[in-house]
Amino acid sequence: MILLAAHGSPDRRAQALARGLAKGLTRRLGMEVHLGFIEHDRPTLLEAALALAERGGGVVLPLLLLGAGHLKADLPLALEAARARHPEARFRLARPLGTHPALVALWAERLRRRGATPEDAALLVLRGGSDPGANAEGAALARLLEEATGIPTLPAYAAKARPTPREALLRLAGLRPRRVYLLPHLFFRGVVEERLLKRVGGLSLEVLPPLMGHPALLEALEDRYREALEGGYAPCDTCRFRFPIGRFAPRREAQIAGLRALRHALFAPGRHPHGPFTHLLLCTGEACREAGALPLLRALEEGLKELGPLVQLTPTPCLGRCGKGPILLAYPEGVVYGGMEPKDVLPFRRTHLEGGEIFAPKLLEVI
Repeated sequence: MILLAAHGSPDRRAQALARGLAKGLTRRLGMEVHLGFIEHDRPTLLEAALALAERGGGVVLPLLLLGAGHLKADLPLALEAARARHPEARFRLARPLGTHPALVALWAERLRRRGATPEDAALLVLRGGSDPGANAEGAALARLLEEATGIPTLPAYAAKARPTPREALLRLAGLRPRRVYLLPHLFFRGVVEERLLKRVGGLSLEVLPPLMGHPALLEALEDRYREALEGGYAPCDTCRFRFPIGRFAPRREAQIAGLRALRHALFAPGRHPHGPFTHLLLCTGEACREAGALPLLRALEEGLKELGPLVQLTPTPCLGRCGKGPILLAYPEGVVYGGMEPKDVLPFRRTHLEGGEIFAPKLLEVI
């Protein structure tokens, strides 16, 4: 089961937005999504958490842009209270939306549609608060948007944090931008946005709409749900090595990136498309086939069968090491073996896969 934990507001537009996102997520995931509100609306977060606990628990999905006090205090306290009444219940608390790539892409697309170029500038306005970590996460989002678009982008905060929108605009003025775009990183047109627009009144700005019910929110929420369901996540949404690897990679660079991706996962453990096992890539390019890659493939399939899910074997196109084959790559260790033969399968298995040591007789390099 899923509990979507929303902030809550006396504004009916905010209430309608939360309920609309819950319905959209229900359709997207094919399962019922329940709502709980931290304040101003019913059911309260505690009521919803207790109802979830009665059913054995589930995933709690914060409908929060940044990980401030509500995520660090209100949500854990509600779940602790629910767990105290239902000790058998198990909860998984997902991350807030934060710096999810879908949100960066949303603002980048809106800027592109307005014709924004690097000669312009953008002000990403966040709600702001007293939590320095959440404020820093907002600043990171602005930086990611600048890297994605090439448009100078500064963060600003509508309340309790600096720079304020006016202060940030003064900083941008030194760049002499052609136009300045105001990006309200808020869920809806409410009190915060109205207060924000008053504070920048009289300035020449092109104001974009807030997030509202943009499909990017559903994409990000679904991803956060799947992260929590799978028991973890890599802590860097935008790491360039965080991507799934297909069965066949067309270039050596792609395979090296794959090796680095999995080595990275060792130091940032959690959600990763390959999971905790060794993945072997066997080159079946022309030169390696001539050197005996296909008999080696059959020997590996037979010799590693007993290891089951702990080892995955994938034949690939040319790995770019012609003349040294057959080439076998093992990752996340990043070890490259060359000149492998069927008779090497058993000692390779005992040494590398079961013993955790490099099979030295056939070692070419460690990436």
